[in-house]
Amino acid sequence: MKKLQLVSLLTLASSVLLWTAGRGSFPLPDWAVRLNGVVMCAAMAALVFSTVRLRIKNS
Repeated sequence: MKKLQLVSLLTLASSVLLWTAGRGSFPLPDWAVRLNGVVMCAAMAALVFSTVRLRIKNS
């Protein structure tokens, strides 16, 4: 679970950086924005799942 948490956190961080760069520096095509949103949602779900699972395991 620790690896899943780390990978999903890094994926979410890179997705947010790409979204920020797309909003500020250069416009992204529509398909890239949609794909980034899907990746962001999946990474958020995996991060929440792994964090809750680790908290339950440590209790």
